[in-house]
Amino acid sequence: MKEILGDLRDEQEALDRFLSRLTDEQWELPTPAQGWTVRDSVSHLAHIDEVAVALITGDNTPLELAAKIGVGFNDIGLNKGRSMSPAGVLGWWREARSREMELLAKCDPKQRIPWFAMPMGARAFATARLMETWAHGLDCYDALGVEPQDTDRLRHVALLAYLARPYAYQVNGLGVPDRPLRLELTLPSGLSWSQGPEDAADRIQGKAGEFCRVAVRRRHWKDTDLKVSGEEAARFVEIVQTYAGPPGSGRKPKR
Repeated sequence: MKEILGDLRDEQEALDRFLSRLTDEQWELPTPAQGWTVRDSVSHLAHIDEVAVALITGDNTPLELAAKIGVGFNDIGLNKGRSMSPAGVLGWWREARSREMELLAKCDPKQRIPWFAMPMGARAFATARLMETWAHGLDCYDALGVEPQDTDRLRHVALLAYLARPYAYQVNGLGVPDRPLRLELTLPSGLSWSQGPEDAADRIQGKAGEFCRVAVRRRHWKDTDLKVSGEEAARFVEIVQTYAGPPGSGRKPKR
């Protein structure tokens, strides 16, 4: 738990440093997420971190509201952020994530926390917050034409994608296969990272940064150098996702 919280804090602070250097005009630049600006991306992070605080403290109102209004739930955070200055949005996110971090630090790693798709253990919950920070951060960097520096924190995103494999099939209306899958990735530091049986016929191999971008649906796998072996691995790489909710259209291949 200490490790994932430390990495979550580092991921948040890395994005914060980037955002702190932006002009007000740059906060209004469009991101690859249709209809969302840099401001909207950060507003979403702040809003969902606030939701996390509520749920950790036993207030399930956000889940009830989300069930009532559906996809429009995300508009709550966007509309709030659009009424604030960029500095105000950044301050909002800092306050929300600080409170979230305080509460997560007090949780037992296995404590169940309610969430949109299903309850999550506190450690997995913190991992999901790191994943979402990184994913929406990618959109912010992309809006400025900046390539972020990948770190070994991506091992958490890769693990989340691997563990969420059954959910990816279910949310796409597919049966969950019983064929094992092997992930063999190279972290930015050059270290090797893997999950799944060593003798699995189905496997995905390559750079962690590329696989994780595919897993958060910010890049199509055909635009990467990932090596995909086996029929089931080929099906999974098309639907992999790390987040709760509908899969969405994802990114179209550029090549």
